[in-house]
This record gives sequence, structure tokens and C-alpha cells, in this order.
Amino acid sequence: MSVFEAVTLACGLVYLVLLQWQAGPGWSWRLSLALLLVGWLVAADLTLWLALGLVVGTLSLFHRYKPLPMPSEINSQRLREWTRHLLLLCWGLVTVQYGIHIWQLGQGIPPWLMRPDVVDGFLPIAGGLGLRAWLSQGIVDPHHPAATITVLVFCLSALLLGRAFCAWFCPIGLVGEWLHRLRSRLLPGEWMPPRWLDAVLRSQKFLVLGFLLFIVLIAVPGAALPGYFTSPYHQAADMKMGAFFFNLTLISGLCLGWVLLLTATFRQGFCRYLCPYGAWLALLGLLTPLRMRRDPARCLRSAGYDCDKCSRACPSRIQVHQLIAVRSLECTSCMSCVAACPKRADALHLGSKARRLEPRWLLGLLCLLLLILPLLSYGLLGIWVSQTPLADRAQLLQLLPQLAH
Repeated sequence: MSVFEAVTLACGLVYLVLLQWQAGPGWSWRLSLALLLVGWLVAADLTLWLALGLVVGTLSLFHRYKPLPMPSEINSQRLREWTRHLLLLCWGLVTVQYGIHIWQLGQGIPPWLMRPDVVDGFLPIAGGLGLRAWLSQGIVDPHHPAATITVLVFCLSALLLGRAFCAWFCPIGLVGEWLHRLRSRLLPGEWMPPRWLDAVLRSQKFLVLGFLLFIVLIAVPGAALPGYFTSPYHQAADMKMGAFFFNLTLISGLCLGWVLLLTATFRQGFCRYLCPYGAWLALLGLLTPLRMRRDPARCLRSAGYDCDKCSRACPSRIQVHQLIAVRSLECTSCMSCVAACPKRADALHLGSKARRLEPRWLLGLLCLLLLILPLLSYGLLGIWVSQTPLADRAQLLQLLPQLAH
């Protein structure tokens, strides 16, 4: 596991420890904290210990000069903003690391930076096929196991928390917001397509998802999965994905241009119109009992006020003030509506009919699923790091133009 991946996991562990520490004494707090620490002790290697020391040391140094707030003292939107910026920084460093690794490999130089396996998270087909083979045949994909774990934890997070990953973790969504703000400065105005065009554009991500599901579930027969995993095309899937965007052809250039156009033109353009991961999380999220809920008895509209602050704050343009429970496929549980609701009303919350889920606990559950589970798969199951030999990868890189779809 690379240093930047380890630092990300260490950040998740530190947050969970702080969260449990604030929960106060009691058997549930002690049991949860003990399980976390035992999992780390069993799974962690030298890299992970060094990353944990780096994170704790950095936070201690900052806290010494400027006291850091505890999770309960940070409002939901500030907590979400800090989390996404931290993950974007980690992803940016991982991208640089992967780029240097591939460049040195292509130059015939032994890479002095290891390949970060988390890049396999951008391989939904490899991950879907790997998960299918693992569940149905007990076969572990040796070349892109991190893709399998990524798809698994995405599915689990969606079944439990809906599309919360999109709002709280996804760095691509944050970059999309930056592009939209830049466009808004150059060409002011909040542009919204007509309802019919919005529906057509939103169908794109479901069409892409349908295509991916067809390949994962139908196009590759179960008997062919072991042979597919040993094929050169599958072994080089991550390099093929990078070449699609960095060695632009006419088709890939048009695709990238369309992505940038929608992302910059409309608010949350990529998430709303293009992301197949978001479409999959949205569909699985229909099964979760946790969703944004409005209490009509507390809402100011029941007292005669014409308040729609929650709807105006919603980045997905959902009319929250007209709903009791938000069941829209576009809701990402970002809690912007909760933050906008007047405090004297306190009419909105995320949770079930019986219980509210605080923002810090939502982030804690995401950390547990999306950070700690990969840690356990890496340390206990040994199915995170790619087993493709470096010499084979260098040879595949030279053959890349010949590996057709």
C-alpha cells in the first residue's frame, strides 16, 4: 500500500477514534473503540503505522498552536467541506504518484514510486466482474483486487446511506463544483435546462450504467471469467483507462469535451447527468430507511410562513419544502437543506422515522465502510495490492495500442 493511501486510511481511523471518544463512557463506546483498535493492530503494517504517526503528529502540532475543534463542534457543511478537500488532496497526490510510476515504466526506468492500487477504483467493469467472480465462484481477481473491494464497499454504503458518498467523499464532485463556479464568474447566471431536457440529460448516467451492467452480468459468461482475468486487456485495464483521457483521440476528445461542458454549465452537472457510480448508488439507495425528512409540525410553513430556504439551498434542485420524506434519486444527503433550515424550526433531519442521524455520525459510518473495510481487506485478506509483476506491466504498457476493446 502506498503512503498516500495509508495516510487516507489513518485519517479515517483518527476521525473514528475522536468520534467514539466524544460519545462518552459506556459499553458501546468501549466496544466500538476496542474493535477499531484491534482491527488496526491486526491489519496494519509498517507503512500504515508510519502514516498514522504522521497524521497524529501533524494534528498535534496544529493543535498546539491553534486548538482544533472536535467533530461535534463543526457544522455539517464545514465538516463536509474539510472532508472533501482532504480527499481531493490525497487523490491529487495519488494521481501524481501513478503518473510518475507509469512514465518511468514507459521509459524503461525502474519506478521509484510504487503503483497506488486505489486507482483501480476507477475501473467499474473490472470491479464488477471481480465481485461477481468472488461471490459466485470464490475467485479473487489477482490483477485489480482493489477494484473489487471498491465496488463492494460502494454497494454496502449505498444500501445503508444512499448517495451520501457523492456529497461527503467524492473528489470529482468537488472539482465539478469548482468548474461550475469558474464558469459562473466568466458567464454569470445559474442556468437550468427545461424540464424535458433535464430528464433527457439525466437519462445519460442510467444508459451508461445499463451498458456497464450488461458487460458485468451478461456479456462475460461465468465460465469465461478465469480466462478473462488472465487476459492482457484486463491486466492493463488501468493503463487503458488513463490512455483514454491522456492520449486523446477524436472520440475520447469529444467525450471529455461533453463531460466538461455539462460539468461547467450546470450545477452538479457531472453528478446529475453523467456519473454511472452515482446512478448505481441512487438505485441501491432506494432500499435504505435513512433519508432526508421534514417534520410538517415544526416547519414554518405550517405556521403560515412562505419559507422555502431548504429547497433553495438544495444543490440537486429538490423541492424539499413540499415533501415529507425525500425519495429523489438525486438526493445525496449533503444536509445543505438542514443547514439552511431556520434554527427555531429545526424541521429537517437525516434518518429514519424514529431516529435522527447526526452529520458527524454519518461521516463516521462512511469512514468505517469506505476506509476501514479496505484496510481489513488489505491486512487480513491480502486482496488489495495488485499481483501483476512489474515486468509484465512494463510489457503491457508497450503493447497498449494493440489491446483493443
